[in-house]
Amino acid sequence: MKTIRSVTIGSAFKVSAVLSGLLFAVLGIFIILLPGLFGASLLGSIMGGSSDSASAFGVGFVTSVVIYLIGIVVYGVLGGIGGAIDALLYNLVAGIVGGLEIDID
Repeated sequence: MKTIRSVTIGSAFKVSAVLSGLLFAVLGIFIILLPGLFGASLLGSIMGGSSDSASAFGVGFVTSVVIYLIGIVVYGVLGGIGGAIDALLYNLVAGIVGGLEIDID
């Protein structure tokens, strides 16, 4: 058995940031991009055959893509901060009660 006595805050931040960003990238397709595409198509069809229908679709879709990309970055940063806080708390608790015991083959 080996014991993990501490976790570096920087590595916890990096791993948590990438995992959170990837999670948002996958889930954001269903939460932001697809509804944004559907809403933009709906808006374009509501506007009828006018020349503005294509621009309404474009604006709605571009807005959804921008929000999606910003969401990946924000979710990644917030996830990284959460991971760093978790590492800090783990280090404090592991100093008191001991670390996680793992079996490595």
